[in-house]
Amino acid sequence: MGITDFALTTGSAKVTVDDLARESGCDLGKLTEILPAGRLSALGPGESSWSLGRDAAVKVLARNGVSPDDVGLVIYAGSSEWGTPFWSPAAKIALELGVHHAHCYELSNFCNAAPTAIRIADEQVRAGACRYALVIVADRLSQLVDRPGGLVELFNFADGAAAVLVSAENPRYEVLGSANRTDPTFVDLYYGEIRDNEVKVFRREGGEGLGEAFITNFTALTHQVLGAIGRSLDDVAYLLVTHGNQNTQRQLLDTLGLPHERSVFNYEVEGHLGGADPLLALEDLERAECLKPGDLVLLATAGSGFTWGVTAVQVA
Repeated sequence: MGITDFALTTGSAKVTVDDLARESGCDLGKLTEILPAGRLSALGPGESSWSLGRDAAVKVLARNGVSPDDVGLVIYAGSSEWGTPFWSPAAKIALELGVHHAHCYELSNFCNAAPTAIRIADEQVRAGACRYALVIVADRLSQLVDRPGGLVELFNFADGAAAVLVSAENPRYEVLGSANRTDPTFVDLYYGEIRDNEVKVFRREGGEGLGEAFITNFTALTHQVLGAIGRSLDDVAYLLVTHGNQNTQRQLLDTLGLPHERSVFNYEVEGHLGGADPLLALEDLERAECLKPGDLVLLATAGSGFTWGVTAVQVA
């Protein structure tokens, strides 16, 4: 049981740090620090977050020869800003794929939504509820940033999607376990408002201790999930982290005593894709042929709320 395959897509438009500096009035050097890649992927003309997810799903189904009739579950995971209110992107993608007999629904847990949805899908497959499950991870993060407002920490928000095929047949990664927790102390720190008929994200004053909370919660959850599956840090081949802040990622690795080489830093490649970040890192490892059967990989994800999760998968 586990992840049989996955595919990613990104928005076809590109926003550069020069564009961000012009729109926001922020210092170019500061923006380059926030966005080392110098650019980010954004939705192009006619694109939407759900259409990127659909395109990724088309790839993964075709690559594995899976009939839409065999898909029994479609979960759309993200931050709940689907672009159209009172509407189901999961059902829309199912319609576009020709999946007519699946249970389709959305799961909102911000950038922690992907592994949460994958765990649920894996449990449903294990229970025999369906043969194949599709998890679509997609957000329109770049559109939520109020660039003239100057909330620079969000200027790396990009648009992308991933589709994860979960089944009992030829899994590439076995889902071993996961641990999650939420600290509601920070629930009101970030919030959305409708301005000029668009949803934009803002931050209230405060939030002291959030950086430390990342390290504390990721560290505790890493030990928790490893204890639950009977493994130790010495067994971890790679720890892949949501790409929000590379300094936090380095600090986490140092706290756990893991060499930086046992993670993936692709900040020079892309902006923050939300819940798809660890999957992009996993794809990088596969492309570089860094993984071998039996390798243990941890996916550390965090989302607004504030919520954290660590999921353990093993290369089949």
